[in-house]
Amino acid sequence: MKWFSDIVENKKSILAGTKRILTGFLFFVFCLSVYFGFSALLSQFFYEKSSAVQNQENLPVEKSSAQQKNDLLTHKSFYEASDMFFSAYVADHDPAPDLETKIHALYQYDQEFLSAVRTVHQALDMFLKKEIPAKALVYADSGVHFTQENKAYPFVVYQLVHPETPEYMYFLEDENEAFFEKLKNYLKAQNLSCSVHFENSFYYVAYKGQITHVIRLKELRERTAVFSLLNSYKSFITLILDDAGENLPLAKECMDLPYPVIFSIWPHSTHAATVAVLAHEKGLPVYLHQPMEALPRNRQAVDIGSKGLYTSMSYEKMREVLAQNILSIPYAQGVNNHMGSKFSLDENAIIKFYKAIQEIKPYFFVLDSLTAPQSKLYRIGKENGFLVAKRDFFIDNEADKNSVLHELDRAYELSKKHKRIVIIGHVRKTTVQALKEWQAYKDQDIVFSLPSTF
Repeated sequence: MKWFSDIVENKKSILAGTKRILTGFLFFVFCLSVYFGFSALLSQFFYEKSSAVQNQENLPVEKSSAQQKNDLLTHKSFYEASDMFFSAYVADHDPAPDLETKIHALYQYDQEFLSAVRTVHQALDMFLKKEIPAKALVYADSGVHFTQENKAYPFVVYQLVHPETPEYMYFLEDENEAFFEKLKNYLKAQNLSCSVHFENSFYYVAYKGQITHVIRLKELRERTAVFSLLNSYKSFITLILDDAGENLPLAKECMDLPYPVIFSIWPHSTHAATVAVLAHEKGLPVYLHQPMEALPRNRQAVDIGSKGLYTSMSYEKMREVLAQNILSIPYAQGVNNHMGSKFSLDENAIIKFYKAIQEIKPYFFVLDSLTAPQSKLYRIGKENGFLVAKRDFFIDNEADKNSVLHELDRAYELSKKHKRIVIIGHVRKTTVQALKEWQAYKDQDIVFSLPSTF
């Protein structure tokens, strides 16, 4: 009967195994049930909470200060043209009178010239508003330019592309004869002694040889900025020279380098206007080197001067200081921070800064000098659609010519790997000596990227 007992034992083993499998399966089902049950409860909880918040937000309650600060940048308007999105500053009023007021307050000016520019502006504004639908007329930029006698006058840029723009405006590459003739004939009929010429889809209106207005008939081209060059090139290097404006002879030497640099000029420095104008005449961009509040050193506050931006400033005061500083640098196209280890960590102050930039100089380029490793200046600007970049490293932390040459070579090698390198130096004797002796710039694969004129 051994065979019978073996069968019984085998059946018992099979039954025991089956029980274990069934028990395991039931335990697995139980775990899934618990998991989905908790998930359902959590989903219901968050849904109710979300609904409550949404309902609360729909009530006419006053926004918190934090919400108001986050809304500072919401006035930016977005347009679509030629399958491309771009941001544009839509002025709620004509910017020219404001510019005139600032010119009267801050600059030397020719009254006759300024009066003539005002007349040209009024006529041009009237013509454009008659020709272009209201929603298609955008004040894309405004600023202060200078005559050869270094006297100031307003400068306004119109952007006319919009979904409602008439079809005849969409001549993107060639001169639009219909519009051009209308514009010339209108100005001639007004007995205005100004000229109009066309170049690369831009119409330039000039009085006595000085351009006072630019009209764009195409989508707003992304400015040729630190990181927006042709991808076909292998290496991109952008070199900014800080602390310009005090040493004029050294600045002139930098202007004669065989490769281009950007001059970042201290506001209201001794030779600020001179350096800016000379650099502009050589086709070199200039930035405002804006002092920003720094963290204490050795428990002592760092003095950044009356032209600096502080985290405690109200928005109105920050805008006022920034506007005066920008206007003190002729042809300024961008800004980077001088110091600012405290300011660049303060999100509320940074939002006020960008809001002010948007109102004063809409397409200003902002470079984060990264004086604090955790700086938020670049991130917040990028998140809100501004033209921004950040530096990779300083080339002259050590005031030694050989050290600067080594850093320049390092930038060259890194650009081969990462394509775009942003470096910052200073207008110092040893730095300028190194810049003159540096030889790697001769490599044909290097592109020195600079912002465009507009």
